[in-house]
This record gives sequence, structure tokens and C-alpha cells, in this order.
Amino acid sequence: MSDLLAALFKLMLYLFEGYCLQLLFRAFAEPRLPNWRWSNSLVGIVWIATRISCGVLLQATDGISLIEKLLFQAIALAVFCICWYQGNSLLNVFLAIQFMALRELAFFAGYSLLYVSGCFIDLFAKGMSTGTLSERGFFTAVDITMIVFMLIMEIVQGALLYFSIQKLVKSYRHRERDRPKKEQLFYLLPAVAGVLVAVLIRLLLISVEDGTPVLLYHQYPALYLIIPMIAMVLLGAILFSFQLYQDMIGLQKERTEKVILENQITQMQHSMVEMEHLYDGIRSVKHDMKNHMAVLQLLLEKKFLSDSGEDEEVRHYFEGMYQSVEQLERKVRTGNAVSDAVIGSKFRYAEKEIDNIKLKASDFILTDAVRVGAYDIGIILNNGLDNAIEACLKMRQKQPDAEVYITIKSFRKKNLYFIEIENSFDDVLQLDKESGYPVSTKEDNEIHGIGLRNIKNCAKKYAGDMDCIVEDKKFTLSIMLKG
Repeated sequence: MSDLLAALFKLMLYLFEGYCLQLLFRAFAEPRLPNWRWSNSLVGIVWIATRISCGVLLQATDGISLIEKLLFQAIALAVFCICWYQGNSLLNVFLAIQFMALRELAFFAGYSLLYVSGCFIDLFAKGMSTGTLSERGFFTAVDITMIVFMLIMEIVQGALLYFSIQKLVKSYRHRERDRPKKEQLFYLLPAVAGVLVAVLIRLLLISVEDGTPVLLYHQYPALYLIIPMIAMVLLGAILFSFQLYQDMIGLQKERTEKVILENQITQMQHSMVEMEHLYDGIRSVKHDMKNHMAVLQLLLEKKFLSDSGEDEEVRHYFEGMYQSVEQLERKVRTGNAVSDAVIGSKFRYAEKEIDNIKLKASDFILTDAVRVGAYDIGIILNNGLDNAIEACLKMRQKQPDAEVYITIKSFRKKNLYFIEIENSFDDVLQLDKESGYPVSTKEDNEIHGIGLRNIKNCAKKYAGDMDCIVEDKKFTLSIMLKG
């Protein structure tokens, strides 16, 4: 009966391990057949089958050791993951080794509970020797004790494994699956160290004295405390190192975003200086208008006092005056100096880089009634128009004769202010699986792929949001702000 219950407990532990394994892989990797019904659960099924087959093989033959069994499980799991999951093979190997490390360390952390069961068995043996416990009662008590402590031990192992995997999954905030391999080795090494320590403990755990196998625990009872402590320290090191790595990625992203924002602020400052020069020129022209009118008046008076040759002089003067005013005329009038500067600068760049692009901002109005900071409106327009220009450039490269355009407009609905940037694109869009937003097509997507995130952060400051609308070769970035 006790053997049957022990086998049942092991089967339950295998099932739970398979569940934990598929939780781990579901968070980190994607199957090659994601639409298949059992795609996410298959890794757990394979693990359960591997564990059962290894257990049967271990009992059926004396030619396989526990170490060989462990290596077989690790290799089988790694090969399956490389074949079944997409992406970097190193990431799949890391997941397999990580799981093996967590499982082995959880096992050794709970295994020492057998020491407590041994103490109870010694107590029962003493009772039988003194006659307070019958032989039948002794064996019944031993069976119950072994079953109870085996169940407790496997519960402890399963709980440690589950919470360790949950901690890894929660720490996995930055899901770049294409990180450099050198960086991936950073979080692979602690897992490898955990597996190697587990293998070393298994190698040293059993010694032979006078032809009889003896557990190292029996020779050195202190190991019942030392080995669980080593296992818990290694578990903590694995989890902490992975979280530390994720924090490092987060700091790197924040640093990159800061550099991008500083560059955008510099661009905005240059655009505002340029706009100020333009305004100064306009004010200068207005200041000189009286002088121009005075000269014009003299020329008109001379027209009636001289021959018709003076008409040509008047005409040339008018043309020069018109050209002077035309050069200083603003093409973008939004009601706000910052948005004028940003849109004007981006439109001039687009006209320079893309032939025959159609640009329209006549429906974009930003008055003082809209309570949005100049810094935030600059971030929104800079990033939104950069993405629109990038999409138009890509479309023009693929389809030289295609019509490309960028239209920016705004409107109010009650207390909400909407900004929409619409542009043509080549109908090829890659979405980030975590955020749901388009991924930058630029090579250095670590630097250039954060524009939409900056826009969304600005929108959230005003209790708003951002949305990307994709229609037939038309992409619309919609920003909602409250103010």
C-alpha cells in the first residue's frame, strides 16, 4: 500500500512539474505552431513522459545511475525546446537548464525533511524495543510516517519550484528575445552553476563502505542542514541575478530614452530659435512697411510727372517687396509657437527627403485653451511626425511611383483634445507582442523604437491615451488628451 501511495505521489509531483515547466516556457518563448491546441502544454507533457520513462528505466536496469538519468532528462528537454520553440536557441537552452537547476535545488531543499522522519522511526524502534509498541504497530507507524513525510517533502519541493518560476516570470519585464548572446550568457551561468552543484551533491551523496552503500547524510548529519542551506542560497542567487539583469536592461532603456529626449529638446530649441528669427524678420518687415509705402507713394507721384518708363520701375519695386514678404511668410499656422516650429521643421525635412510628398497641417489648431505643456506637445509632434516620415520613406523606396502624404489635424470633443497624424505606409506592419504597437524598422530599434512609448507617457500625464489605427495603406496615430 505504501509503495502504491509513493508512486501516486511521484506521479502527482511529475504532473505539477510539467505544469510549472509550461508556465516558464509560456512566458519566455513561443511555439512554432502557436495556433495548435496543445502547443503551450506540450513541453509539460514531454517532461512528464521523460520523468516516467527514466523512473521505469532506473528500476528495470542497474546499468543507469541517477546522474545519467539527470543528464538524459536535461538533454531531452533542451533538444525538444530547441526544436519546438521559435527564436534564439541559446534562450531555449537557458530555459531548459534553468528549470533543471530550480527543480534540483528545490529537491535538495526539501529532501532533508527525511531526517525528521528518521527521528520518528528511531523513536518507534525504541518503543518497540521497550515493549510499548508491537512489531505490527511499529511497521504501521513507519509506513504512515514515511508516507506523510514523503507527501510533505514533495509539497515543499513543488512549492519552491512554483514560487521560483513565478518570481522569474514576474521579473521578466523586458522581453527582448534578440538580445546579444554575450548578455544572455550572463543569466545562463547561475543556472549552470546550480545544475553542477546538484550533480556534485548527487555524486558525493552515496559512498560505499565494506561493499555497502552508505548515505553521506548518515556519516555527517550536519549535511541535513548544510545542503538545504546551499540549495536555498543558490535558488536565491539564480532569482536575484535574473532580476538584476532585468533591472540593468531597464536602466539601459531609461538612459537611452533620456538621451533621445535630450536630443529632441535640442531639436525643439533649434526650431524655436529658427521660428524666433522668422518672427523677428516679420516684425522687421512690418516696421519697414511705412518706409516702403513712402517710397511707393513717391514713385506713384512720379508716374504722373514723367513718361511711361517709370511704370517698369514701380512694377519691379512691387515684385521685390512681394518676394521679401513671401519669404518670411509662415507656411504653418497652428496658434502655438512650439507646434509651428516643430511641424514646420519636420515638413521642411520631409519635402527635402521625399519628392512630391503631400503635407497638410491646416486642420491642426493648438490654442491657449488647450492646457498642454510646450515640452509635451513637442515630444508628441516630434515622435509622431518622425514615425510618419519614416513610413513614407520606406514606402517610397519600395514603390517609387506611389503617392505619399502626411496629414496632421486636431479637434475637440467636450473636454478632450485629439491629435491625429495620418500617413501612407507600405501595408507591412510588425507589432510588438507585449505592447501591441508597431515596431520600428530601423536597424537600431533599441534607440528608435521608443517614440510611441514617449507619446503614450505624455498622453498619460493628461489622463489620456494613444491608439494606432491601421486601414488600407493608411496609418493613423491618434492621441487623446484631457485639457
